[in-house]
Amino acid sequence: MEVTHRELIAKVPPSELGRDWSELPSDLLLHIVGKLDIPDVFSSGAVCRNRHSTYLEARRCGSFSPDQSPCLIFSSSCCHPKTATLQNLITEKVYHITLPDPPFRDRFVMGSSYGWLITADDRSHLFLVNPVTGHQIAMPPPETMKNVKLRSNTEGALDRYDHLYLNLDMLPGFGIHKVQHLSLEEGRFYFYMRVILSSDPSSGNCIVVTLHLLEGVIFFTRVGDSQWTCLDVDYRCCRYHDVFYSSYHNLFYAIRDNGDVDSIDLSGPSPVFNIVIQTGITVVDNRDLLQVWRYHKYVGDDPRTNTMVVYKIDLVEKKLVEVKDLQGYALFMGFTGAFFLYVKDFPMLAPDNIYYTDDYVEWIFFNRFGFREIGAFNLKDGSFTDLLPLDSRLNWPPPIWIRPSCPD
Repeated sequence: MEVTHRELIAKVPPSELGRDWSELPSDLLLHIVGKLDIPDVFSSGAVCRNRHSTYLEARRCGSFSPDQSPCLIFSSSCCHPKTATLQNLITEKVYHITLPDPPFRDRFVMGSSYGWLITADDRSHLFLVNPVTGHQIAMPPPETMKNVKLRSNTEGALDRYDHLYLNLDMLPGFGIHKVQHLSLEEGRFYFYMRVILSSDPSSGNCIVVTLHLLEGVIFFTRVGDSQWTCLDVDYRCCRYHDVFYSSYHNLFYAIRDNGDVDSIDLSGPSPVFNIVIQTGITVVDNRDLLQVWRYHKYVGDDPRTNTMVVYKIDLVEKKLVEVKDLQGYALFMGFTGAFFLYVKDFPMLAPDNIYYTDDYVEWIFFNRFGFREIGAFNLKDGSFTDLLPLDSRLNWPPPIWIRPSCPD
């Protein structure tokens, strides 16, 4: 039987209502804190000295719950440009968090992973930032990529990037002399079509993979390295549409826009490339160990998601198998690395639903202040639910899903 909050209070003896909860034993407080969402833990640490001590102990012990609620992160119209707004999808609580420079509203946010935001500033420099702790990690500058050159104007001021198509011998079909001239700010749309992390960036062993927009090639680096390395171990290492990481296999999987799947092992001193599936099927969007075909229609001048079809990648039979349900899970996708949540652990979520945000990078590049999609698609009946927050400045940066984390 469901009991309301008012009924619960009514059952508490009068002597208990006036109890000083600061007298609770520290181990019990620590246990309670371990059940909270991380933003609530940070808020509780500001209540009093006793709560702050418990909060610090929780951080030291790493006793936060791994089942963190999904949040939408965006720039709210009522907040400072440096402030990021988190809205908990489950509780609908809203949190405002001030991030370090560059200002949040000046960043391009192309994803999140392990509770970290993947962002690029208006110089196209890539930053990983944890919105809960404020910890920020700068990645190597784009000019350390072999196909990116930093150029100056006649007065000697840096003013553009030259994005070169790679060598014809390595990537058949691409002209060796072609150059894309980009402003310092435009580079971030071309260099970081997808950015994937292998682990928590604070772990000390995080591999960062980025996919280029034009020729679909992959560059990678490790947190702490000074430059990017091109994946050029095979002439087929190109024309990729998406890339994701499987912690189960300890492999990156790269997918072309015809459905082909390659595996890439970056754990050793040299990359190891293998062909997994050759399908010859045209796809629109790919995530995790599933391929999600996302179709659009135009409403006025704005593309809207029309339907989605989900396929499982069968690595044994080397084929695609259509999936009719998500077996009690909900799927989150967009620019962010996709993740599943078991609905029984989050009863406010709907099973077999795909919670999505925009991921159409070309459209966002040309329409930075246009319509933004945030919704849920029911795989069973094909229905859509609009999840747009009422008070939001959703245009820039594009809103994404994130599950907050607090590294040790």
